[in-house]
Amino acid sequence: MSEPVVRSRKTRNPVLRGIYFVLGLICLALIPLSVLPGIPTFDLILLAAFFFSMSSERMYNWMLNHPYFGKVIRGYREHGLTMRSKWVAAVGITLSLAVSGIFLTDSSVIRVILLLVGVFALWFVFTRPTRDPATV
Repeated sequence: MSEPVVRSRKTRNPVLRGIYFVLGLICLALIPLSVLPGIPTFDLILLAAFFFSMSSERMYNWMLNHPYFGKVIRGYREHGLTMRSKWVAAVGITLSLAVSGIFLTDSSVIRVILLLVGVFALWFVFTRPTRDPATV
């Protein structure tokens, strides 16, 4: 049985393709580290798929047909996020940006930028489609 092949939306610029490909490889390389707290597996898988869709049809199709990665990507695309995953993301975003703003910088400008990034990230997460946890 042959695996489904999906065409990517590969960019024409070879330099950009190379950059996207390297970013996809970096995301893939970081996935094993996601067993550590604070490193999100879901985000790295989706980022890698995006970068490969812009650079390499072969790697993009490999990810879509992978037993684990493909299930994650298709679940997100077809059904959205569960409310639980949205709240987990919101807590992670809020905590990481708060710790960064409080302990890692004294600059008010950086703190405002972190706040704006956090507001945008929360808006983005909560405007994604919400799916029933029972949906696969």
